[in-house]
Amino acid sequence: MIVADPAYGWLVIPVIVAFLLALRAERNRRNDLLRLAEPQFHAPLAPEQPAGRRWASLLLPLLCMLLLVAVLMRPQWGTIEEQETIVGLDIIVALDVSRSMLADDLVPSRLAVAKKGVTQLLDKAAGDRIGLVAFAGSAFLVCPLTADYALARQMLAELDPDSIPKGGSSLAAALTEAQPAFRGTSPGGRVLVVVSDGEDHAGGIASGLERLRRDGVTVIAAQAGTPEGGVIPLPGGDFVKDRAGAVVKSRATPDTLQRLTTAFISLNADGNGLKPLIERARAKGRESARQRHRQRLADRFQYPLAAALVLCTIMLLPRSGRRP
Repeated sequence: MIVADPAYGWLVIPVIVAFLLALRAERNRRNDLLRLAEPQFHAPLAPEQPAGRRWASLLLPLLCMLLLVAVLMRPQWGTIEEQETIVGLDIIVALDVSRSMLADDLVPSRLAVAKKGVTQLLDKAAGDRIGLVAFAGSAFLVCPLTADYALARQMLAELDPDSIPKGGSSLAAALTEAQPAFRGTSPGGRVLVVVSDGEDHAGGIASGLERLRRDGVTVIAAQAGTPEGGVIPLPGGDFVKDRAGAVVKSRATPDTLQRLTTAFISLNADGNGLKPLIERARAKGRESARQRHRQRLADRFQYPLAAALVLCTIMLLPRSGRRP
C-alpha cells in the first residue's frame, strides 16, 4: 500500500495534541468537581462511569479524526486496467547533427539552440507522439514514435556530431529514414520537422520529399543558423579550416530548406519558433486517434471514510442510563 498525498500525514500531530488536551481537561474537570464538596457528596456531583465508557468517549473522536486524515492521504493498493483514447499528431523530428551545426553564430551553437527548440516542443506536447531522426552524411532513427517524452529528452540530450559516423550533410538521407518511421500511423496526423542549417552535400531531395507527400506527411522546416554564419570550433581550441589554412565560416542556407516546404521558420536564439509551425500543421491536418491501455493504482480512501462515518454514527447514538 502507498499513499498518494503523504503530506497530509502531518495532521496526525494536531490530532494527537487535541487528544492529550482532552485527557487533561477531563482529569481537571473531575478534580475540580471533587474539590467543590465533601466526600459524601462526590457520588451525586461526579457519578462514576464505567471505565470503558469513559475511554470510548475520548477514543472514538480520536479514531474518527485519524481515519479522516487517512482519507486525505489517499491510500492506494491494487491496480485498475484502463483504456483511454489519445488524440494527437505523430511527429518525427529530423535533427541535423553534422559538424557545421557546431557553428557559433547562434550561442552557444546551432546544435544547442536546435536542441532547445525541440525540448520546448516536447515540453508543450500533449497527446502527440514524437520520434527523433539524427542525420549528417547518413541518417539514423534514434527514437521511434513515443509518448514517453522523458525518453525522447534523454535521447535528444545525447545527440552530437559523433552520433552519426558518416560526415557531411544529407537531407535526402533524413527524408528516407523518416518515411518508414510513420508506418502504422494515421496519414492525416503525420508531421516531419526538419531542423538544420540547410547545408546539403548529397542532393536527391525531390524523390524523398515526393514519397513523404504521397504518404500524407506534412513537412515543416526550422533553420538553425544565420546567413552571416559563424566559425566551427574543434577540440583543443582550433577551428575548421580549408585546404589553404583559412578558417572556414559556415553560413546557413535557407534556400535548401525552403525547397522542402513553405512552412519554414528561423529558430530564435532561445529556440522559439517550432510551436507555431506545429499548431499550423495541427490546424491543417487531422490528428490521429489511438487507444492506450494503462494500469493505475486504485484509490481506497472509501474504506477509512466508511469507518469514520460508522464511528460518527456510534458517537451520535443516545447512551442508555445517561443523566440529564
